Amino acid sequence: MNKNFYFIIFLAFLSASFIFAVIISILPPSLFPLAILLMIIGLFLDVLAASTKFYAYYFTPFLKRKNNTVVLNAEPPFYVTASGNAIIVREDENVYASVFVKIPVYLSSTEMSDEDKLNFARSFSKLITINSKYPMKLASQLYYLNKDEYIRRISAKLNEVEDRYEKLKADKTTPDRLLGRAEGELAMWHNLFDGVNKSPSQNQIAYTMVSAMGANEEEAVAIAMQRAEEISAGAGSIFGVTASIASGEEMLTFIEPEYSIPPATISELLKKD
Repeated sequence: MNKNFYFIIFLAFLSASFIFAVIISILPPSLFPLAILLMIIGLFLDVLAASTKFYAYYFTPFLKRKNNTVVLNAEPPFYVTASGNAIIVREDENVYASVFVKIPVYLSSTEMSDEDKLNFARSFSKLITINSKYPMKLASQLYYLNKDEYIRRISAKLNEVEDRYEKLKADKTTPDRLLGRAEGELAMWHNLFDGVNKSPSQNQIAYTMVSAMGANEEEAVAIAMQRAEEISAGAGSIFGVTASIASGEEMLTFIEPEYSIPPATISELLKKD
């Protein structure tokens, strides 16, 4: 529900309270009990009007309750630009664009000495000093990889090798050298399938998010992209890696839980637990 709807509700309660006040003022003294009742109703309407104006978010779930399902807001919190490299959030007349910069991390803390860990932390401090004019989010995220498509391809290749091996095995004229090679290939694909399917794979990546406000979508995206490119260049020089601007599903990895933990991975974890 938008603010205009709540404002209309506020005016309706306030108008009803005013009407009750007018009626009370013209009632004769003989109808004093009725005046008291109308005054109580008018005060209750005043409370509802104030509650609608200042505490509307408390009543939203009750007003939008349907079949025991509460919808807090039917509007999407953001949408992705056509170019796929920024997200847009609209707040009244303002447009906010956010861009994500990926910073690959090739080292693990378990492989670092105490001095390496300190230098790595200092590198992040240097990255923060690059941007002192506007807010920037800097974070490191560990997320699951969706291996469904990769496993599907391995499974298809495994079935193909198995069929070929069974045909060679059924043919009595097949040389032992050729049959042994097919058997080794089959074992290789079995090991690959078991290794990939054994446990969910994880990936860690550091990223920054920078936002900008504009009068329209194009202006907000242009400003955010300019800031992101500055941060990308600075991060690349500090960490010695190739920082890049995320786009498409890469960008959604940082903001959508279903991309961070794919549904197939969740099913695997539930089965194991």
